[in-house]
Amino acid sequence: MSFIPDKPGHRKFAFRNLNLTQYKTYAQQYSKAKAGGIRCVYGWVSGAVVVYIVTNVGKGIVINYGKRKLAAVCINAGAYIFSPAVVVFTNASKIVNISKSVHSSAAFCFECVEDSTNLAFLPLDLALFGQPIPIGASNRFNLFGNHTDFLDV
Repeated sequence: MSFIPDKPGHRKFAFRNLNLTQYKTYAQQYSKAKAGGIRCVYGWVSGAVVVYIVTNVGKGIVINYGKRKLAAVCINAGAYIFSPAVVVFTNASKIVNISKSVHSSAAFCFECVEDSTNLAFLPLDLALFGQPIPIGASNRFNLFGNHTDFLDV
């Protein structure tokens, strides 16, 4: 779980009358709701973009830019999904290390996108809690958890 800070000392936020345990509980639930909402929106938008591009490919009206967008989405999602499977099905240490690096890189990209979207919620965070509420723990998309040395392949 992400780090939830203590109540700020100033009294200029909506939840100022809650005690510390209530404040932390509300902040944790708010953080989970933000993460779930952001992921749902990005999933819906990604699906809509893929459907739009695929239908235009069928009509033959896709320009190169659209093909590059589709390829970028498919490559990043495919690398995130299929790289752990390579680790399960092979024993070659070089391939396992490369697969972990690919997965960790894709997970870092997903985390950067989600964290940058969190900036849009900053005014609401400040109004409700008096400080920014983090969206999740660092390295939350990385299934391997501890593989962060991308150059050690």
